[in-house]
Amino acid sequence: MRALALALVLLPGLALAEDTPPQPAADPPMTAEAFERFVEGRTMDTHDQTGRYGVETFLPGRRAIWRDAEQCLEGSWRPQGEMICFDYRGVDTPFCWTYHDRGGWLMAWLDGNREAAPIMLYPAEEVVTCEGYFGV
Repeated sequence: MRALALALVLLPGLALAEDTPPQPAADPPMTAEAFERFVEGRTMDTHDQTGRYGVETFLPGRRAIWRDAEQCLEGSWRPQGEMICFDYRGVDTPFCWTYHDRGGWLMAWLDGNREAAPIMLYPAEEVVTCEGYFGV
């Protein structure tokens, strides 16, 4: 009976712990080398809380091609501190993210800001190119 009472007391705390996002110290961003090993040669679907909104192919030499409904951008990525920053042709401001390995997919925060909603990147089958791209 004591075991049941103890389990009932502890279960709400365990459920809360599962719903709590990892704290920054316990969930450090991927290094540039780990990010490169994870993404190079792959295409990743990018999702936010509303669903899929873009796709990116990661090429050798830290190059990338991003495509969404409005644009197709070619560029490159580079480490900047703990962040991975993307510099796209024709875009003046880089997009910098902290990436976190979730075992087969990635979670990322823009500018490393964990107060903001994250994005999720999942492996995709397609390969992105800007060839013949007209947008929507």
